This record gives sequence, structure tokens and C-alpha cells, in this order.
Amino acid sequence: MIKAIIFDMDGTITRPYIDWKALRERIGAVPGRTIIEYIEGLSPAEAERANRILIETEMEACVHSELNEGGREMLAFLRERNIRTALVTNNHREGMQVVLERHGLCFDVALSRDHGVLKPSADLLHKALEALSLRPDEVLSIGDGHYDLEASAQAGVSFLYVTHGRPALDHQPAVASMVEALSWVKKQMQNAKCKIQNAK
Repeated sequence: MIKAIIFDMDGTITRPYIDWKALRERIGAVPGRTIIEYIEGLSPAEAERANRILIETEMEACVHSELNEGGREMLAFLRERNIRTALVTNNHREGMQVVLERHGLCFDVALSRDHGVLKPSADLLHKALEALSLRPDEVLSIGDGHYDLEASAQAGVSFLYVTHGRPALDHQPAVASMVEALSWVKKQMQNAKCKIQNAK
């Protein structure tokens, strides 16, 4: 039985906004490393410039963010059933807070890259599990990118992939939208309930 769901923010709770390829080119980030890892390897002056570009781009996306259809309904459904929620994002803390306040969102746990090692590391997911006082097998992770998948796999947490109709990862289960994600979660909970009843 799912006791909590950990959500990615950018592209999962909120609609995709940042052109990551263009941002990486603007900063000069090489493939195969996160932008933060690349910035950490720069000289102080270069790192300051690159980080300023990153923060400005992220903040613009947060200020103009829109919720994915089905996102608010998903959170309301989980709240009604006392299913706990966590937000784990590679965005910075201030940007995350802007999104939460802009849309009036409330999670039991909300972690940004300022709270630990960003995804694809499992560090933030481990911290979310600890804060929720739950085991990996009691939690589902929902995200739209390979960093979300890798972090979830390392943490031992089941992962639901939101493709936005453009699947780039070979992973199942997968859904096209947060609307479909809500239907999928409802079905899983109903199946789990039936198994419990049949076992009695």
C-alpha cells in the first residue's frame, strides 16, 4: 500500500518551462554532468557568472510557473486519503518556495538542492524518506526525467514516469500526464485494497 508519494517539481508538478539544452549551451555545461557539477568545477569568477545565469533562469521559470493539469487534483486526492506527500527538486530553495506560494501548495516535506546532493543522487530521496519515517517500499516517486528515475532506483523507491507524450526513457510504468498519473495511482490503491480484503 502506498503511504506517501515523492514528487519532482519542474515538469511534474509544474509545466515544463526551461529549455535545458539552450541553458546548458549558454552556460557551457558539458554533457554527462549536471549543471551544478559543471559549475562547481569552474574558477570562482566563471562559477559566479554561470550560477547567476542558472538562478535567473530558474527564478523566471518559478515566477511564471503553471501547474500541470491534474497536479492539484492529485494532491487533493492524496490529502483526502491521508497519503503523505514530499517535493524533491533540483531547483534552489528560493525558487521552490516561489512555486509553493504562487500556487498555494503544501507538502509534508519539501526539499531543494540546498538541502543536500541533487538528483541523480539519491541523497534528497533518502532525506525525504527519513523525514516521512517510511521505508522505500512504502513510497512511490513521480517524475519526468532520467535524474528522477536514477535517484529513485538508487533509493529503492518505485518510480512512475510522466512522459508528456514524448517518452525519452525506457521505463514502465509510464503515463503521459499528471491526469493519467492520478488515474494510475487510484487504480493501484484500489488493487491494493482488494488484495487486503481478499486476504481476510
